[in-house]
Amino acid sequence: MIYHLIPACVEDKTWLDQLRREVYQDLFQATFGGWDEIRHARQFDECWQRGGIFIIRSDGARVGMIQLFDRPDRVEIGEIQIQPSHQNRGIGTRILMDTIAHAHGERKKVSLSVGLKNVRAFRLYQRLGFRKVASNDTHNHLASDPQS
Repeated sequence: MIYHLIPACVEDKTWLDQLRREVYQDLFQATFGGWDEIRHARQFDECWQRGGIFIIRSDGARVGMIQLFDRPDRVEIGEIQIQPSHQNRGIGTRILMDTIAHAHGERKKVSLSVGLKNVRAFRLYQRLGFRKVASNDTHNHLASDPQS
């Protein structure tokens, strides 16, 4: 599977907002008991303001996004979202595996958070070698350390 990561620009903002709505609809329902437009807008704005957003393109189409932060000791995955119509095709898994391999090649760990109710993603992260390092009321915090 071939994909490209393209830095997001302001013209992508509407598409990214819609992607987030599609991807997180069920998770919002499970976590918060319903869709909350104010929470969505706030979280989307916070994500946008943090930056590090890349559009995932495959077969010439936008299929998702990933938010990456390269820190001195780790690579932090802020978000990864794959359009529901492109899920279960291995796109997210391939991108995560490549991100992990690159970070571990630089002797950095990879960190991310996953919603407590996002069981499918949590299982994927475990299969990819992540371990739970902390949690709060809504999320598990995970890390994947490079091999010694």
